[in-house]
Amino acid sequence: MIEIDMFKCPDFSKELIYRAEQLRPCYVHFGLNAGNCKLNKVDWEKIEALRKYTATPFVNVHAVAYVKDYPEVDIFTTNPSEINQIVQATLDDLGVVIDRFGAENIIIENVICRGINENMLKPIIDPEILSKIVKETGCGLLLDTAHAQMTSKCLGLNVREYISSLPLDRLKELHITGVQPDQKGRLRDSMPMSEEDWELAKWVIQQIKTGYCQEPWITSLEYGGVGPKFEWRTDEEVLAKQVPVLFDLIK
Repeated sequence: MIEIDMFKCPDFSKELIYRAEQLRPCYVHFGLNAGNCKLNKVDWEKIEALRKYTATPFVNVHAVAYVKDYPEVDIFTTNPSEINQIVQATLDDLGVVIDRFGAENIIIENVICRGINENMLKPIIDPEILSKIVKETGCGLLLDTAHAQMTSKCLGLNVREYISSLPLDRLKELHITGVQPDQKGRLRDSMPMSEEDWELAKWVIQQIKTGYCQEPWITSLEYGGVGPKFEWRTDEEVLAKQVPVLFDLIK
């Protein structure tokens, strides 16, 4: 019913990927994290096979610093020693992925920091630190506007200034989706786009078109998804209405 170029699929369902390929090309978004020392549990052969089958150009990795992995570190730490520990753990994990695929084929995604009593340390979303990691490794940037928006709202930042401080000269992929509070007021993404979300998306796309950001290979609308976590917030009517808007903005 609507025009799209391709599907973005998670890496946990080969069946879904095969079904998607019958309708449109697809690419795979991998559930890889750098910074929590879990890459020794990754099935690399599966990742290589899925990447080859779908011709996915980049292997995405989320730069993380979970509170549970740093029990003695304050969420808002400015201690140079602690920050270096976070950065080094991320670089060490990225080194594992780079050794397999090459830095030019790796993209690093910005995650969400909500602050006190939440699960992510602030240094890993700091633009200066993310820029250091991206430039030191030679990897690209995967910008998730909803993650940036949620981080900015929770930490009292200006989202446009925050995004502008990221290494946009290394932008390779762009994710866009809506942000809404749940019943307790906690922000979540993969929701329908609001007017505020569209304004941010339009601004980012304009930065790309004017040459301020490097042009990404793809922009994905991440509304909804598959599986129990996402099925309840996946409405075909929302997709039918909002995907063409993004398509027209980019085309």
